[in-house]
Amino acid sequence: MDHQHIIDTIQDRGYFIIENLLPDETIQAARDILDPIFASQRTGRNQFEGFKTQRIYSLPKYGPALWPFFSHPDVLKVIRPLLWDDCLITAALAANVLPGEQPQAFHVDDGFYPIPRPRPAFSVGAIWAMDDFTTENGATELIPHSHKWAEGQTPEGVLTLDDAFTRHEPGQADGWHCPANAEIVKAEMPRGSVLIFVGNLWHRAGGNTSGSARLGLFPQYCASWARTQENFYLSVPQETVATMPEVMQQLLGYNIHPPFMGHAGGFHPQKVLPKV
Repeated sequence: MDHQHIIDTIQDRGYFIIENLLPDETIQAARDILDPIFASQRTGRNQFEGFKTQRIYSLPKYGPALWPFFSHPDVLKVIRPLLWDDCLITAALAANVLPGEQPQAFHVDDGFYPIPRPRPAFSVGAIWAMDDFTTENGATELIPHSHKWAEGQTPEGVLTLDDAFTRHEPGQADGWHCPANAEIVKAEMPRGSVLIFVGNLWHRAGGNTSGSARLGLFPQYCASWARTQENFYLSVPQETVATMPEVMQQLLGYNIHPPFMGHAGGFHPQKVLPKV
């Protein structure tokens, strides 16, 4: 695999799809864990979460079947160079987009870091296709090159992120069309593939007009000196972390960013984990 070509493409267009990276048995092992949880899971509370979308957070706590999606070596070889050669998991969720769901609001994933654009991305997202991603079932929609947009430059004429959080009823058809100032690309890909994209690229989940749900697993990574979205020290029990491979422990923050960021009382954080 030509990792440098993938990195160069992401730096240019903002995203890249690696097809068929994980075998079906790995996908199915994860689904065997997640599908029973989704069977009783509520849907979203606002337009952004999706009134017909189910979400599960802090995925690493659900066991070893989920860990390959966060520590895949080929994915990390792409993501780390994009994040100053070191990274943490900043968010770890799965989203199950049900039939009838509308497209999500266009947004960027690292907009909460208050640094004006244009700027480098402080996070990189990965989306694993747990089903085939198609136009009909809500494949992720991307605006190529939009990670280079200036401060205040946004998709025009579509639902905004503020709308998505403040509207408490399902939206109407308006606001879901293509933005007036950009073209979108739909990330169609077969099950087992992964979409990698920088956190300052404008994107959204597509609408699901099919008769079946579409499941994606979303590891997001940030520079190791940035604060993570999820607080894994609280959401993933230390007893579970202690059983993980070292790379997973490091990605969850049990590591030192040189020279001493992340220590625990002056000690390496892995030394405070319970013995197993």
